[in-house]
Amino acid sequence: IRSLRPPGESSPPAVLSHLAVGPEGQVVAQTSVGQRACLKDRFALHLYSVNGKHLSSVPLDEEVTAMCLTEEFVVLGTMQCGLEIRDLQSLRAAVAPVPMRVPVHSVSVTKEKSHILVGLEDGKLIVVGAGQPAEVS
Repeated sequence: IRSLRPPGESSPPAVLSHLAVGPEGQVVAQTSVGQRACLKDRFALHLYSVNGKHLSSVPLDEEVTAMCLTEEFVVLGTMQCGLEIRDLQSLRAAVAPVPMRVPVHSVSVTKEKSHILVGLEDGKLIVVGAGQPAEVS
């Protein structure tokens, strides 16, 4: 049995908001600290190995509402209407965030990794091409 603990101490303690497991056993978790915390320090994303070893952390400006992992990327949907694609190893942004205009409730990557399916709060499903611009038609 392993316990995943975000680095550092916070008061009140950080709450695990979202968790996703990658195809090779990586674990990505989003934590949040109480409502009164500074917005800049309120949310964070943490990467752990399959054995529970902490590998990386980054602060987030937005609240994550949906998360999906592929072999190379972390795909995030946010309450502030954003779609983010981050590198799985460093958790840094791989591309500029894609605005959705409505809060994101779910994200999924197709088996071929050619498209991202984004479920929005208003009930719409948006399909985003995930390849290089020349590959997406």
